[in-house]
Amino acid sequence: MKKLWLVVALVAWGGLAINSFADVQNIRLSGDIRIRGYYLNSAAENEGTIPETFQSDSHFISQRTRVSVEADLEDHVLVVVTMKAEGTWGADNQVSGSSGAGTEDDADGAINRRWDLGITEAYVQFNELFYTAATLKLGRQYLHYGRGLIISSVEQEYNYDAARLVLDYYPLTVDIVGAQLVNNQTFGGDSSHLGSADLLFINLRYEMSDAVLKDIEGYFGWVAQGDSGPIATTRVPPTMGAGRDGSSPLIFGVRGDLNLTEGLQTWFEGAYEWGADGTNSDRSISAFLFNVGGRYTLKDVQWVPAFNANYIFASGGGKHGDGAFRPWFDYVDGYNGYLFAPSLSNIHIFNLGASIKPYENTTLSLQAYYYLKADRDSAAGSNINVDFGGPEFGNPAEVTQANSSDLGWEIDTILGYDYSKDVRLQLVYGMFIPEAALKNTPEVNSVAHEVRAEVNVKF
Repeated sequence: MKKLWLVVALVAWGGLAINSFADVQNIRLSGDIRIRGYYLNSAAENEGTIPETFQSDSHFISQRTRVSVEADLEDHVLVVVTMKAEGTWGADNQVSGSSGAGTEDDADGAINRRWDLGITEAYVQFNELFYTAATLKLGRQYLHYGRGLIISSVEQEYNYDAARLVLDYYPLTVDIVGAQLVNNQTFGGDSSHLGSADLLFINLRYEMSDAVLKDIEGYFGWVAQGDSGPIATTRVPPTMGAGRDGSSPLIFGVRGDLNLTEGLQTWFEGAYEWGADGTNSDRSISAFLFNVGGRYTLKDVQWVPAFNANYIFASGGGKHGDGAFRPWFDYVDGYNGYLFAPSLSNIHIFNLGASIKPYENTTLSLQAYYYLKADRDSAAGSNINVDFGGPEFGNPAEVTQANSSDLGWEIDTILGYDYSKDVRLQLVYGMFIPEAALKNTPEVNSVAHEVRAEVNVKF
């Protein structure tokens, strides 16, 4: 009798285990380790000077480590969770006063240093929702549209706590995103319902076949805030700026790709931005962004030479400052110049470049940029949200710009080598040459240099 009950219990437990684990069809583990070493000359800010200057030499090594788990469930359900730890070599990023393994009670922190660990992705995706052409993603996720001028996932720097609904009616795709960008609300007996910012973004894409126009996209975006919005933060670039806590910019744009001839890729994008600018005078934003560019590759020629050109215009401030384009979540390959890394506001960016492949796994590229202010009376400069933060040459609180439109030149040399399918090495040398708007100012008085070496391993 006892044996019978034992068999029944084992069968019942086995059935429970099967039901518990059968819901997970596949589990995939992936990740990457990225190590970057920097040497900066006349580009790193010297915090000990007033006005702030840029010290002659600075060097550091940063490391980013990510691990991602993907689980396929039944009924077309996918779950993704990605953890990231990031820090600088040699930095004490441990939690002070912690105890446990690797710590000493009377020591100020852990003996074994550790980087801050966080969740950068955590979402559930419902494919073919209710057996329709709809896909729904709920949770923290990355977003990317076009070439990344408005919303970008390049280098996975921006992420969004969002609900994203994609309706795939090929050749038409409708993409609707609702996200909470900032939530400073407090809850409890004395709760506050102020200090939040929300994002609505709608993107429509139509693909062509056997046509010069490869695809066409239209988009609408809105960052909604109340009069008491969040404290200015890099999480919400369109709302940054003193006295702009209540700004609620809206944007409408069109982008597309063309195949004019074999080997030639061209693209265009134009956007208009409007809405409350958040100033005390209650003025409205009225700003523009344009981008046009192309790349021509000679595939049948030795070393596969390629030539590229690109132009970006972001409108300037004008008389009242309401004509300055508010950058959104932009992040593009090469940053429009690895060193200067311009912010998309009050600027013309001219780019010419070329690349060759002298060996099968090696690419050598040379890129030249010229930066010109759209409004000579307003400031223009670096994007503090890109890479190491840029030299902030355009921050009026740190750099005194002269009354001139000429910002400067940048020349970048990039050497890339694919050690294997999953290991890539890159060496970048960038040189920024200031012109009249920055040259001989108290803070920027010499040519700036950057050397960046990178190892990126994916698994």
